[in-house]
This record gives sequence, C-alpha cells and structure tokens, in this order.
Amino acid sequence: MAGFAERHNIYDDTQRRKVAEIINRIDADRIRTIRVGFADQHGVIRGKSFAASQIKALFSSGMTAPSSLLLKDLSHRTILPVWQNEITGLAGVAGLGDIILMPDPDRFFMLDWLDDTAWIQADIYHKDGTASPLDTRAIARRAANALADDGLIFNAGLEIEAHVYRRMDGDLSEDDIGQPGSPPAVAPLNRGYQLLTEHYADTMEPVADIIRQCCDGLGIPLRSVEIEFGPSQLEFTYGVQPGIGAADDMVLLRSALRQTLARAGYHISFMCRPGIEGSFANGWHLHQSLSDTDGQNVFMPTAGQEMTSAAASWVAGLLHHAPAMTLFAVPTITGYKRFRAHSLAPERVCWSHDGRGALVRALWTENDSASRIENRGGEPAANPYLYLASQILAGRDGLTSGHTLPDAALDAYDPGLARLPHGLGAAIDLAAGDSFVRAAFGDVFIDVYTAIKRAEIARHDAHVNDWEHREYFAAF
Repeated sequence: MAGFAERHNIYDDTQRRKVAEIINRIDADRIRTIRVGFADQHGVIRGKSFAASQIKALFSSGMTAPSSLLLKDLSHRTILPVWQNEITGLAGVAGLGDIILMPDPDRFFMLDWLDDTAWIQADIYHKDGTASPLDTRAIARRAANALADDGLIFNAGLEIEAHVYRRMDGDLSEDDIGQPGSPPAVAPLNRGYQLLTEHYADTMEPVADIIRQCCDGLGIPLRSVEIEFGPSQLEFTYGVQPGIGAADDMVLLRSALRQTLARAGYHISFMCRPGIEGSFANGWHLHQSLSDTDGQNVFMPTAGQEMTSAAASWVAGLLHHAPAMTLFAVPTITGYKRFRAHSLAPERVCWSHDGRGALVRALWTENDSASRIENRGGEPAANPYLYLASQILAGRDGLTSGHTLPDAALDAYDPGLARLPHGLGAAIDLAAGDSFVRAAFGDVFIDVYTAIKRAEIARHDAHVNDWEHREYFAAF
C-alpha cells in the first residue's frame, strides 16, 4: 500500500532524490537517532526521536502527533476544547485526533553536540493530505511563493539580541513543577552598560565560541557576536537568506543554542525583557530587501535616485499594515514594554532614513547592492514564520495596492504620529478585526492564534504580581 507521501504527492522529483541521499547518508555515517521536529504556534520546536532504522518509514508515512499541540499556550495548556465537535473548523482536532508530520528533506542537519544524531524539520498535514491551516511555516512559505510568482524574491538577514546567564540552580524539586514551571536560577556574566567594550567581549568568549561552533555545525551564516548594552546581553547578526530561510534559521537557532549552552552551564533567553534587575530589552531587527529574477536588488537606487519605487511601495505597505501586523512581530505581554519613546525602540508608525527610533529604518544608498530596510519593531520571542510572513504580506500589498509612502519622520517619537499598539490585548484586537490580516493568514488560523494569546493575557491578569503587592498590601 502506498504511504502518505505517495498518496498525497508530498515530494517532487528533486526532493525524492534528496530523500534517497539522506537515507544513504544515515546508513553510511552510522547515524543511530533521528529527531523529527516542527514549529508550533509560538515557533517552539516540538517533536520525537526515532531509531535511524525508521527513516524510510518516516519519509513514506510521516510521524503522528496529537493535534492539541497546535492549540496550546506557552504554559502547555490546550486552549480550545477538543472533546466536542469540530468547533475550530479543523478536521481531526476533536477528540485529540492526529496530525501528520512529514519530514522536509531540505531541512536535514547533523547535531554536532550529540553523538550519531541528526535532526530533520517536518511540515504539518491533516490525514486527508491537506496542509494544516495552523502550520505557521506553511503560511510563511505561501507568502514567499506568492511574491516569487510576481518575479520577486524576499531576502532577510537576522539581527537578534539575547541574554546569556550562568545557571545557578541545582537539582529540581517539587516546588519547580508547574504550568509553567519555575524559571532557572541564574547569575549575570558581566556588570553591563558596556556596548561594544572589548574587554567584556573577551570575558564572553567562552559563550561566543559555543555560539560560533553551533552555527557552523548547522550551516547558519553567523556574521558577528557583539557585546550589547545591558548586563549579560549579546547581539548576533547573520547573513542574508532568500525566501523563508531566515525564519528557518531562527527557529533552529533558538532551540540549538538553548541546548548547546545549557550543556556548558549557561542559560540563553530570547525573552524581550527578563525580570532581572538592570536588564535591557532585547529586540529583533529584521533586515529585508527584494531581488528580481536576475538577482538584482530592487531596493538599490541608481545614481541621482533617492529611492526606488519598489522600496517606497514596500515601506508604504509595511507602515499601512503595521498596527494590525504588530501581533506577529511582538506576541508576548513583555514585548510591549519595549515600545517606549527615546529608547532605541519604536513607539510610532513611521520611517526614517537612518534613525534608530523609527519603526522602519531605510538603509539604501546609490549603487549599494546591500541596500535594504530594517524593521526595528520585533522581539526575538516572535514566531519567526509569522514575523516574516507579516512583512512579506504587508510589503507585497504595498507593491500591488498603491499605498502612498508618507514623508520620513524628523522626530520618530512625534506625538502626532500614529502609535503602535500599547499592549498585547490591543494588538490582538487589531489583528483579529482586520480584514486584510484575516484574508492573508486565514480565518481559522487567526481565530485559533488569537484565542491562544487571549488565554495568555487571562492567566497574566489572574496573577497578583509584585507591583500590585507592593502598591496595595500595606496601603490598605
């Protein structure tokens, strides 16, 4: 009997050849374990480990997993009811029906920090062979493919900030159990307030070396590891990748660095602003440009040209849709505490030629093939596929719908400019109520994703935090 891949024509001829190559490599390199992973709604990798002998069966019929994995918040609670009828409109969800995870032969890697172990990324299908509308990688791929059908390639480079700490916790106890469990006890690796200070870079070299080795082993094009402003804060920059390549890199990178640094006694956090005294916020600045089918950068102005029409239209689209798309760039409660005036983070919907306070920073120069724009609004905890998809969808609409680019902002924090959403709840409402967002991402996805994020807010609001206790406990 034909397997799932053959019945539903999952692989094309090129991919089938890669499947054969992977099977031969696993045998030749004596690989013993295959990890199969997929990105959930938050961009967190979930998956299973298999004996290498199962690789042919995995490529033929995939891996099954409970569909509830697509309905969970970050505390791992299933948000939508699964014991009733198909209220979400998703076949196979009621009663915790299975989804099918099909390995992507283009996403096969050896894990250098493990003996005889490989990792492969999977795409999400339902049993009838249809791609899951909740597969965020599929959403990003569709957006990139639609742009490619227009003769344009989306190119993106990562600029990510994160905190790395020394782990101080010992053995776990029952007090650490919970949904979510207790965060690890950590200590900073330096005192902070040290932007690009070389002697601090030397003290962080053991961490930087682990990061470099990890990226080299996975083929992720690391450009730099830099000392950021805050204590224990680093910035990484990466080479440009076409299509959704930068999102693929980010998903794997976050997971791989968590694992490799933990083995050396460190904890890396991509949380926007850790609740540790003196911490500075982390941002994810997404550099982006477009190239045509000949590989020419269509954002690059020619002599005497201020900007290209493609660049102007792309930025106009990003700004037009920015309020409703912010949810996908900043999906956590903490992320909105970064949006403050005069803080090197955006607060208003605007662009500038080279100002770091604007949402969109234009970095185009005459005859410079590296001409690009930088979206400074994202946080590194964003689902990379949703962040990239939001940029491609909004930018492409700017190209096709004729949105007008406003003048560059002289003051990025001018109160007269439209504000970005002030919190996660506002961002959810804007996305959920926007017809363009719903058409682009799909009603089912938006309904499920916003339900998950609203549940996150509800848990937050039900918790009495330290500020509330200090404010009211002794006063009344």
